[in-house]
Amino acid sequence: MNLENQEMLFSIFHDGGIEEIRDTFDGIEFTVDIMYLAERIKPQFRGFIVKLINPAELYLEDVDTNVIIKDFNELNKIDIEILKTDISEDKVKVFCSLSGGQSFGYLNVKASEINIYDPERNSISLEDLKTICKNYWDDFRQRG
Repeated sequence: MNLENQEMLFSIFHDGGIEEIRDTFDGIEFTVDIMYLAERIKPQFRGFIVKLINPAELYLEDVDTNVIIKDFNELNKIDIEILKTDISEDKVKVFCSLSGGQSFGYLNVKASEINIYDPERNSISLEDLKTICKNYWDDFRQRG
């Protein structure tokens, strides 16, 4: 998945929360809690599993203090909500609200490949996710 598609992926997850960050044998996994999109696959779903494939990098940089947090245990203690996504050099920078808007930071994501799964570990393509998102917003506009 090229950088532009990675940026698109995180843009689709706008307002989603990053949870359960963990190392895997070939990268890093986390859950994006974004129920309004996930429940379009199955009503009981709350989010998506995102897997960053090697080489993978994930860290948070606090905007106010410039403190960098790489420890997943520490990151999992912070309420991280996706707001805006940009490309910077060779990675995706995800601007996030931290701890309910008490501060802000950049989640820096670098991966050669990103895979997306539903909670039952069924693979979801970026194209399918884009369609789910488009259909949600089309329905939202029709509801007025």
